[in-house]
Amino acid sequence: MKVRHHLTFFIFMFCCGIALFFSHELLLPDALTRLVFRSPQIDTIGHFISFFVLSWLAISVIKLSLLTTFVTLSFYAGLSELGQYYLGFRNGEFSDFFADVAGIVLYILFKVAYFRYRSFMIQKIKKSKRRG
Repeated sequence: MKVRHHLTFFIFMFCCGIALFFSHELLLPDALTRLVFRSPQIDTIGHFISFFVLSWLAISVIKLSLLTTFVTLSFYAGLSELGQYYLGFRNGEFSDFFADVAGIVLYILFKVAYFRYRSFMIQKIKKSKRRG
C-alpha cells in the first residue's frame, strides 16, 4: 500500500514538473506569462524541487520528525549557500536559500494536510461504524 503512495507521489511530481516546464507556452495568458517568467532562474527552481524531494526522503525514508527535518534541512541550505558564496566559481544567493526553505515548507504543509485528512477520514469511519 505504501509503495502505491510513493509511486503516485512521483507521478504527480513528474506531471507537475512537465506542466511547469510547458505552462508558459501552453496554458498561461501573455500577461501572466510575463509576470511569472520574466526572469526565470532554473537554478532557483532546481533548489526548490531538490529540497522538496530531500524533505520527502528525510521524512518518509529516514523517518525524521517534521520539526527535525525543517531545522536540519534549513541549516543545511544556509550552510550550502554560505559555502557557495565563498567559492570562486559559485554564487551564494538569498533567493536560492529561500527557494530551499520554500521547498521544505511546502512538503511539510502537504504532509500535515495529509495527516489531517487521514485523521478526519478515520474519525468519519469510526462514527459511521458506531451508528451502524
